[in-house]
Amino acid sequence: MHVTRIRFEQFMLKIARTREEEASCDDCARLLAKLVETLLRGDVQDQELQDILHHLQQCSPCSEEFVVLRDCAKMDQEHSWPTLEEMWSKLDYESASPPSA
Repeated sequence: MHVTRIRFEQFMLKIARTREEEASCDDCARLLAKLVETLLRGDVQDQELQDILHHLQQCSPCSEEFVVLRDCAKMDQEHSWPTLEEMWSKLDYESASPPSA
């Protein structure tokens, strides 16, 4: 992988944001649903959940999982799930599109 100046700066920023004690990916997996529910209701006051929010800023895989779970929870809350036909249509469109770089 070629390291660009931007990637290096992003990496250094992540290092600078680390804490003495960090939430782990296991902690995140255990508390992610609770975090999403809390965020949908309002502010996160619980320190353990704030630690998970911090972890999400540092960890791309956990952050991606959070986005999916949050989006599903929003659709559930708003009763805005796409129809099966819409989902298949989107899958067909994305599989036919060339991959982005």
